[in-house]
Amino acid sequence: MGVRVERASEGQSIRRVLDALSEALAPQDALHTVMALVLLRCEADREAAEEWEDGAQAREAWRALRQSGRWREGGNGLAEALQQGLAHVLHRGLRSQEENPRLRLDLPNLSGVRDHEAELLVGWVARAEDPKVLFDACLNQAQTLSKGGDYYTPQDVAHLFIALMEPAESEAVYDPVCGSGGFLLRAREYVAAQGGLADEPALYGQLADEPALYGQDASRLALLTAVLNFAVHKADVFLAGPASTLADDRFSDLTFDVVVANPPFNQSGWDEHGFLREGLFWPYGLPPAGNANFAWAQHVLRKMTPTGRGALLLPTGAASTTKGAESHVRAALVDDDVLSGVVELPAGLIPHVRNPVSLWLFSKIKKPHRKWGHNDRSGQLLVIDARDSATNVKRGRRAVPEEARERIAATFAAWRGAPGHAPYKDVPGWCRSLSRDEIAETEYDVLPSHHVAAPLAPSVLPDAPERAADLTDELLGLFERSRRLEDELRDLLGEL
Repeated sequence: MGVRVERASEGQSIRRVLDALSEALAPQDALHTVMALVLLRCEADREAAEEWEDGAQAREAWRALRQSGRWREGGNGLAEALQQGLAHVLHRGLRSQEENPRLRLDLPNLSGVRDHEAELLVGWVARAEDPKVLFDACLNQAQTLSKGGDYYTPQDVAHLFIALMEPAESEAVYDPVCGSGGFLLRAREYVAAQGGLADEPALYGQLADEPALYGQDASRLALLTAVLNFAVHKADVFLAGPASTLADDRFSDLTFDVVVANPPFNQSGWDEHGFLREGLFWPYGLPPAGNANFAWAQHVLRKMTPTGRGALLLPTGAASTTKGAESHVRAALVDDDVLSGVVELPAGLIPHVRNPVSLWLFSKIKKPHRKWGHNDRSGQLLVIDARDSATNVKRGRRAVPEEARERIAATFAAWRGAPGHAPYKDVPGWCRSLSRDEIAETEYDVLPSHHVAAPLAPSVLPDAPERAADLTDELLGLFERSRRLEDELRDLLGEL
């Protein structure tokens, strides 16, 4: 007997489908199968709208599933339809370096899916009002199922990265740990929003002014998700892997205008038993064998063009740790003037990471130029304390809302002297521009909250009633902050 599922609606229906398929497929395999079906429907709809007469493989495969009932063959019929209907899409839409094998649609083994379960999947995708919304909901669900280094960066964090990097038309954007491809798609959307792309981009063909997108990842599942994600959004991209970028850089001869990365935090065993530490050139110091944070920082810098910019998410501890190798590399980054900013963010933003995080911004040249701004910030570093910028979206999960992202990006742009922004000013409790000498005096501690605290007010004795009122307001504010911190702590503990 078939399992009936109501019209698709983001998360709740997805969980019901996963439950219904739990005996046949692991949750992640079920999600990837749904994503492939969504892509098949998108391609079939497009071929029908454009009235393809020849080569309409997706439309014919989707029709076979919907009308001739190929789902009655269970998982075997489902797999055959997906492979036949999507092979040409993936080969047309994804690029690769000549020396790298072309990525392919590597679906899970569907032989255990029964006919009524295949019918459930096909019918559920067919009833979706907007298949792209359904696909994005699957990505959100994948965040709750992923483990270890296979998590995907939430959209609010990806939007913040890209707003700070400001990719432009015809630039090359690279993500060495691309996951599902979120950073690269956000970069493409950003360029389009700035008027850099046509309203209807050429089908799987890169326009002259479209950003060139490059990504690599060590996870097969992450790359499979990226393959589907780019195809659904009709984005042209160079993908490589599965291979660890630190151990096997598939774009070793290339540098990029924009480099963005959210690598696994505090990654141990990254150095291939000492081979990478001895075999690669580490201009800012040898990273410790048990922690890859500053190996990733140096990789980001290595892949940037001379006027490029980079953004890297790290655990907040990296900004102030006194451990020998890590503090040495951090000091070298400051002394060489390649670190342009650090943004301290709150806890709860990244799935499976309960600690606060910090966003590091890199620029090799801080003198005025087209991709920087009018201000000469040589020998300076901007720190922003955005720990209070997040809002709770669900238990144990927080997000940076649009207005907070805009404030962070505007502060960095004003500091650089980007056109259209008011002159920069330090704001106590929010941001401060530091010199290298000031940072050196703190043992190269670049954690923003250690530098932006509001200064003490001048010692003036007010009237007793006025002083009492001020103290009352201050105390009430502290009570409110205490309640907020307690709520956040309860949310985080609830995830344990």
